[in-house]
Amino acid sequence: MSIPWPVQVDIVAAFSLLGFILVCIPLYWHLEAWNVGCVLYIFWIGTQCLFQFINSVVWRDNAINWAPAWCDITTHFNIGSSIAVCCASLVINRRLYHIASISTVSMTQSDKRRNIITDLAIGTGIPILSMALYWFYQGHRFDILEGVGCVEEYPNSFLAYLLYITWPIPIGLVSATYCTLTLRAFFRRRRDFSALVASNANLTFNRYFRLMGLAAVEVLFTIPLATYNLVSNAQAPIYPYQGLADLHYWFSRVNQKSAVSWRSDPALVSGMNFKRWTVIGCAIMFFLFFGLAEEARKHYRLALSSVAKKVGITTFDRSTGFSSSGSKPIGSSFGRVTIPTFVQRGTAARRGSMDSFSDRLSTNISISDAIADEKAAYSPIESSSGASSNGSSTFLGSPVSEKGVSPLDALPPLSFPPPPRRVYDPESPVRRESVPDVPASVRPHSADMV
Repeated sequence: MSIPWPVQVDIVAAFSLLGFILVCIPLYWHLEAWNVGCVLYIFWIGTQCLFQFINSVVWRDNAINWAPAWCDITTHFNIGSSIAVCCASLVINRRLYHIASISTVSMTQSDKRRNIITDLAIGTGIPILSMALYWFYQGHRFDILEGVGCVEEYPNSFLAYLLYITWPIPIGLVSATYCTLTLRAFFRRRRDFSALVASNANLTFNRYFRLMGLAAVEVLFTIPLATYNLVSNAQAPIYPYQGLADLHYWFSRVNQKSAVSWRSDPALVSGMNFKRWTVIGCAIMFFLFFGLAEEARKHYRLALSSVAKKVGITTFDRSTGFSSSGSKPIGSSFGRVTIPTFVQRGTAARRGSMDSFSDRLSTNISISDAIADEKAAYSPIESSSGASSNGSSTFLGSPVSEKGVSPLDALPPLSFPPPPRRVYDPESPVRRESVPDVPASVRPHSADMV
């Protein structure tokens, strides 16, 4: 069962938008590292995904020429981006080769500036040149396909092969040469490679190998796919070139084709699917190499903490122990808050405050108890021996000797004689027993009548 055409258009639009978002996520730290090749790759692939998404939405169910200027821009950009992806891979491989084969670990500012200018010339100069040469083999202005949008149009002439179709193959071969030389230099100088990577503050081992992997994958796919595109175009009839006047006849026309019309051509359907899904695949592949790395996860955590802090949600970072509000919590590394306590030091068993009194209210008082009842001076130092078995967690013990026994406990207790018994207890002039005004009944359980 085939998927309905409107659903296919929506799927391509959704994945184009997803590819644009994913490929732009690592842009910040590649700009920070001055990684020109990756920045160029993000720019060309991300912009192409964005243009694909907009075209799929605007021309989802129509082929009306809504924006001629927009179509002029996007069709020329399509020509340049297909060459620019190969050039970005060449820039990455060239940089990796210079890092692996450099003879000194130090680079001057002029050397860095010269390398950046060279990378920009390769990554932007060649694509801009291809866009400028597009006019020489362009048949007419552009075509509009329902469900696809604006499409560049050129006849299958030898000028198209010479100025556009065959370009990815030599660029891919040069990039493959740099990739092979990089691997050769790396295996020869494995011992000195750590010093070479350390010479670049923005390059680590993991990032270097991810760049090498991306460049190698690009080389492995660029040459086969470019060869497949060349063979597919060569199977079609070749348009005989008779000069620019014949080629540019009625140059301003715009062919508008409905989905039923252009989808009846299997070769055109295959070419459109290959063109659109190749761009989406390049965006997803780049994200898999750089969007899931450790440095990327670090940036994700920082962004999440920043957003959570703005909305008032407190997050906890297990690696640092700090919350998103910037304060360090008290307690263990799992964020549990504990209150500091003062534990009684190990001393002799302290008698209770009521032990000096007997059940008959004896007046025998121990001086040591009386002194021990006094509060000791505040000391925030905890004893390593722990609290006593009957002590409170906030009790401050009395000073002890070096042997661990209080010197007051060695004194004999002093006893006082009991107070003399009272011989004469006169009646209190205040407290008197009240005499009832009416005599009580002689017989119990009887009521007196007054």
